[in-house]
Amino acid sequence: MKYKVRFLGTPELFIDGMPHVFPFKKAQILALMLIEEKTLSKDKICEYLWADKTMDKARRNLSNALSHIKKILPVNLSSGGSVLLDTKFKIERDIDLLPRIDALGWTEISDLCRPFLDIAEIDDWPSFSDWLLPKRQHYHNMLVRNLKKRAQTQLAGFAESRFDDAILCYERLSECEPYDEKIHGELVRLYIKTNQKIKAVDIARSFSARIESDFGIKADLSDISTLMKRKKEVPNIRTSSHNSEESPLARNDEILRMLDFFSGAVPGRSLCGLVWGEQGIGKTVFVNEITSCLMERGWECFSVDCWQEEKSYQLAPVMRLLKSMHISPAQQENIKSLSEFSYSYIADLIYQRIAETGDGAHRLLVIENIQWMDDASWNIIESLMCDNSASRHMLVTGFEEIRSAFMLRTTLADEPFEKFEITLRRFNLEETGRICHEMAPDEEWPNERIHDVYMQTEGNPFFIKELLKYKLDGMIDGDAPYKNAYLSMIELLDEDERLFLEAVAVCPESASMKEISRVLEISPLQVSKFYNNLRLHGFLREQESCGGDVLYYFTHAKIREALFEGMSVSRKAALHAKNMEILEASAPTVLQYRHKKICSRLYYHCHEAKLTERELYWRIRELELHFMAVHEVFPTLVDQDLMHYIPTAEDVNYTQKALADAWEIMNRLFRTEGGSPDLLRMERDLYILKGGYLWWSGRYDDAGYMLRGAVRKAVSIGEPEPVIKAGVQMCYLAIQRDDAKRLSFCAEKLYRFAKKTGYRHWEGVALRFIAIARILAGRHGEVEKYLLMSTMIFEKLEEKGQNYTVCLIAAEHFRGDWKLAQREIEEALSFYENCINIGESIALFRALGLSLAKAAFCLMLLGRYKDAEVYLQRMGKICNIMHTDWEDGLQGGGIAFSLMGLINCLKKDWYHAGICFTVAKRLVNETRRPIWQAMLFWAKLELFKMRDDMPREFAESVLKHPREWYEEQLELLRYKVGWIAVDNQRL
Repeated sequence: MKYKVRFLGTPELFIDGMPHVFPFKKAQILALMLIEEKTLSKDKICEYLWADKTMDKARRNLSNALSHIKKILPVNLSSGGSVLLDTKFKIERDIDLLPRIDALGWTEISDLCRPFLDIAEIDDWPSFSDWLLPKRQHYHNMLVRNLKKRAQTQLAGFAESRFDDAILCYERLSECEPYDEKIHGELVRLYIKTNQKIKAVDIARSFSARIESDFGIKADLSDISTLMKRKKEVPNIRTSSHNSEESPLARNDEILRMLDFFSGAVPGRSLCGLVWGEQGIGKTVFVNEITSCLMERGWECFSVDCWQEEKSYQLAPVMRLLKSMHISPAQQENIKSLSEFSYSYIADLIYQRIAETGDGAHRLLVIENIQWMDDASWNIIESLMCDNSASRHMLVTGFEEIRSAFMLRTTLADEPFEKFEITLRRFNLEETGRICHEMAPDEEWPNERIHDVYMQTEGNPFFIKELLKYKLDGMIDGDAPYKNAYLSMIELLDEDERLFLEAVAVCPESASMKEISRVLEISPLQVSKFYNNLRLHGFLREQESCGGDVLYYFTHAKIREALFEGMSVSRKAALHAKNMEILEASAPTVLQYRHKKICSRLYYHCHEAKLTERELYWRIRELELHFMAVHEVFPTLVDQDLMHYIPTAEDVNYTQKALADAWEIMNRLFRTEGGSPDLLRMERDLYILKGGYLWWSGRYDDAGYMLRGAVRKAVSIGEPEPVIKAGVQMCYLAIQRDDAKRLSFCAEKLYRFAKKTGYRHWEGVALRFIAIARILAGRHGEVEKYLLMSTMIFEKLEEKGQNYTVCLIAAEHFRGDWKLAQREIEEALSFYENCINIGESIALFRALGLSLAKAAFCLMLLGRYKDAEVYLQRMGKICNIMHTDWEDGLQGGGIAFSLMGLINCLKKDWYHAGICFTVAKRLVNETRRPIWQAMLFWAKLELFKMRDDMPREFAESVLKHPREWYEEQLELLRYKVGWIAVDNQRL
């Protein structure tokens, strides 16, 4: 005979395919228990099945049951009082199929998705649940585990039906685990993945309702965590989707929230969904997805799109809507003229079609791009929303700029509409990268390339897709022209509005209201009127500026591109020329750093207008101001200008590029125009700047050659200030070389010339240079006099209104050098600390790195190594603020690496000490600066004090000479560097 047993669902024992009939229910249950357990003690059987009987009655009932079971099953009684099923007995069990769910069809799986021994009456048997419930849980867990395994296997495969099968698995799992948030969240995700968004919303709503009704808590599905929070608006900054596999272009989170909103429609309640977003953000695709999903549910959707070109035509979108509804008002009422139409009559016709009827059918009116709707159509919409005789549902899209006007005109807040708003945002950099990988999976997408796509498109999905279109050969065509969604919008503007936008477009970054009024020769009030007329187009934003001005800037870079694409050459040249004329008239005679932006804009307009000579002139003026703030160690800039300078990491690279561009323009002008007086002046100024940049870059020989040429050209032209500027750079070069003789010669000549020509601030700088030359030469008696003279000049200049704090700090710094050269370490330290405190108190960090490095040196001479380390760390922070690279040696780096190497040795950090000494040695070899070399030798002499604790490899790599050699070299350097002199005992 062939035996088969069904445990899941209604239990049954089959013999040769026929269900066996037991004389009573507990005999059947006992047979199933024996088949499941193989062996059971009589006492346990009596306890499970006849707990309500006395032991004698229970044993008699057991005997009756066994007498029948023995006729059909090989059951034996053991001497120990147990009932055993013959081990050789073979029987087919449905529960044995659970581990093999992967290989079963869905008909067989459906039979397994039922509870173990699903008989209502046995749940009430006393004590039987002690055996039944653990069994039910065990096989339930086995079913859940194997269904998950099957789903994961399907999703990992490549079969076309893998998603359908996985969905079936999770549907069964959701039935088995009605309160499991992860299972329901995964089912929702799969519905979304297979574009079954309505089902996703349904399962989410049912799960939420179940959790709230049964447990009183609000559910939150893991993959659509914001779905249940539909009353809240989308945040201003779009966040990445939780699911990395999900395409950002699908905008599933937003779509599900909107579908959830409309799916909750109940009779008698009106709903209004609002979707805001800029041009190309994907509103139409979003609406199409919403209406498609709702129509699957049986909704009837009526849609009308408002067009910009129809904004001046009364009722144009409404008439198209009536046509799509197959309504002809003229035929119905015998009205011949459109002007005879009554707004209320037309609104009533539309209302009858969109209002819900008693049959419960849902209808949706979709109005796209409401910012282009004409006033007459607005009246129709207002009438529709004010009639509360029946519920109606609407979905409205438009630019964010129209939102406030829509709310005001329709008084939506006071209407019996439940509203839900979504603002579609641009994609961030990470989402842009995912779109690139999705649209071009065969392409390589390094971070730089993704960043380039993001910067070109600013995360707008329309421009991302346009940029990533394929050629026929399958490669991305990054150079081909692509559609610009703003072109048609601009072409439909009137001439004056377009001219206003073009005037804004030719200005770099932003344009001010006052500048635009001067360029267009209109009043600021007229400019504001143009802006108000164009505000709903979403082209511009406005921002308050100082001096009662207003700045205008484009909402997307592609708007400017579209304007330039449609702008004639003559219009562009005229606008740039007019801007240049106005800016030149407003530029002051004496340029300060605060005027750098004016110079930059003048350079830009001259470049765009192809005025090459003026372009070179303003490029040099801008570069001079940039150089003064970025490259001079102790600039003569006043505090008011320094406050305008915000250091960036690109400052030095910008100098190099700007110099190269200017040099190229100058060479081209010499070839085409010849050496005019103005061009010779610009050549002189470029020589000065190039020489200054070269010494800053450590190319001292090249700098000397360039600056000597600059001096000759300046002297031959005869203008005094360029001669002074060239002389100042010669002094800086001498300081970098620690050349006391050259510095003294240049500084004294500079002082006499500046005094003669009346340039007081340069006279003060020259006196400071003379003091530095005296310190380097060891002539300490004259230092104080020159520093006091320099300080007095800048203090007198400050009485006229300008603040020269940096120049005064510089004098304090060199007083510290003077004291250090005289072995007055504590006094020197006090001067350096005074410089640091003054600079940090007013956030002027220029050259504080050098003061901190020298203060650390003084502290090390005093044996205060921990304090010295703190100062060096502060120096590092200032270098980061100023975007200064330590390893270029400037701002104290040339000194600090030797000191840091010594401190690391004291801390037994030999590895980092070796790195510091290696960098210090490289800087010395590259520049041959005596100060840096002397500091390195001093630090190495200090290392001899800890020679016994030093690893042999470190000593061989750092101390390559005996102690006496370093002492001799340091003694020779003292004749070049006065302030390095310290007591021999310190060595």
